[in-house]
Amino acid sequence: MDGDPRSPIPSRIGFLNLDVVGRMRELILASGSSRRHSLLNQLGLRYCICVSNIDECAMVGEAPTEYVCRIAGIKALAVYESLPVSKVVLAADTIITLHGEIIGKPQNIQHAKSILQKLSAVEHEVITALCLKTQDNDYETMVRTKVKFRQINNSEIDAYCLTDEPYDKAGAYAIQGLASSFVEYISGSYTNVMGLPLSDLCSLLKQADLYNFDDV
Repeated sequence: MDGDPRSPIPSRIGFLNLDVVGRMRELILASGSSRRHSLLNQLGLRYCICVSNIDECAMVGEAPTEYVCRIAGIKALAVYESLPVSKVVLAADTIITLHGEIIGKPQNIQHAKSILQKLSAVEHEVITALCLKTQDNDYETMVRTKVKFRQINNSEIDAYCLTDEPYDKAGAYAIQGLASSFVEYISGSYTNVMGLPLSDLCSLLKQADLYNFDDV
């Protein structure tokens, strides 16, 4: 519906306070993930991308939750220290766990098939850690979502692994793509399974006084 042409242009779009965002100068996303880029775009935030190059190997005896939080923090710190003083860095790390085991990204097609066979007909957990690093503070949170796949037969797995979807993704699947047909149920944040839980991110930005829910 067309608005009144005499009305002033609003300074806010949805929940986003553009004046507040202006004060944050520049948000740096420490991720090359196209899925995270797409999700962050939904918030209307202005940001630049600077991908961290860190060692993401788990330490001996490290619990999945400890690992994912440590990696998100290291990503944020690595990018923060490589940039000029005035900036805000957002880093995220997402893993899948099954029976306490970290399920990472597939190394090749056979590895992808093996991961999907493990996930077939069982519930797994998707965990994302967020770290928002500013000049004054670090704001951190961790989000957990349960996902269960239906029984997936080998023909489906073989066909899926011939697409580009399983690769460079924790758990060897993209819930927003063809793998959506594998999902029997999801309990928790859908955007968390994609790699960036937006509701929790907004809470972090609000804590840092960078996102405003008032006067919309």
